[in-house]
Amino acid sequence: MPHKQVFLTAEWSESWKASYARLSIERQAACDQAVIHLIKQTSSPGLRIKPIQPDKYYLEARINSGDRIVFRVQEGTVSFIDVVQHDDISRYGKRPSRRG
Repeated sequence: MPHKQVFLTAEWSESWKASYARLSIERQAACDQAVIHLIKQTSSPGLRIKPIQPDKYYLEARINSGDRIVFRVQEGTVSFIDVVQHDDISRYGKRPSRRG
């Protein structure tokens, strides 16, 4: 019997939307493919998903040699936080501080 596909619910931050809009059409297409793999929870050898050091609060997924998706998965929802250059990934190495 075929395996039933389970999709994660997806949400996109304002940072994600702004960063995505700045990508070229080709880079958006590559990002779209990576996002679909993450939502469908399917593997792709190029994604190279790993926690962002040191706090491991966020995860990163590789889009191409330079671009990374910053995201979190909790309770059946994947939260897309940002799209950044590889060299900027360290911005997401720490857990966000609680305000209020």
